[in-house]
Amino acid sequence: MLLRYDARGVRLDEVRFHPAWHLLMQGVCASRLQNLSWQPDVLDRAMVARAARFILHAQVEAGTLCPVTMTHAAVPLLQRWLPDDFAGWREPLLSDRYDNHALPGEQKRGLLIGMGMTEKQGGSDVTANTTRAEPLAARAPGSLWRITGHKWFFSVPQSDAHLILAQSGKGLSCFLLPRLLPDGTRNAIRLERLKEKLGNRANASSEAEFQDATG
Repeated sequence: MLLRYDARGVRLDEVRFHPAWHLLMQGVCASRLQNLSWQPDVLDRAMVARAARFILHAQVEAGTLCPVTMTHAAVPLLQRWLPDDFAGWREPLLSDRYDNHALPGEQKRGLLIGMGMTEKQGGSDVTANTTRAEPLAARAPGSLWRITGHKWFFSVPQSDAHLILAQSGKGLSCFLLPRLLPDGTRNAIRLERLKEKLGNRANASSEAEFQDATG
């Protein structure tokens, strides 16, 4: 269930789940489907071990596989390019814990990363994306940008951060949008509605608007 506002009219943009969802997420994260391949002391056949665990869990419940699959894909990128201001995310990214508290990433025991790529005017043709990013300071690795636009498919909106695509003025680029900023304030990510997806009601996906969000 999507809760856009609280009783006082303050934006929440939160997705509430049945308690069973959180129990399933605890189990799937304990199996390290979100990061097994990237552990520093990992076995040579970690990808094979993860695939076997993935197949077994899929026979129990498939909806919870979306958040851990996106996180697994994002971890090696973030390990290499995570800005210095987010250095505290490195340990929880490799954790075996599931933490659904609304806290800045460095304060959490485990992290999940979603993705927001497609837009309604382009679909799978991401070169047609109109979401734009404007630098808040000099362009440099880890610098802050202002993100304005929309996503027709914003996967797992309760994630701690999303990798999204936006036009930077020099072409299409990838940006990290945290759900909560380091000072604990909510990023300007507005969830408009949850998608009515045929065949997958367990896993939340949404349509989202970015109103001068920080990336």
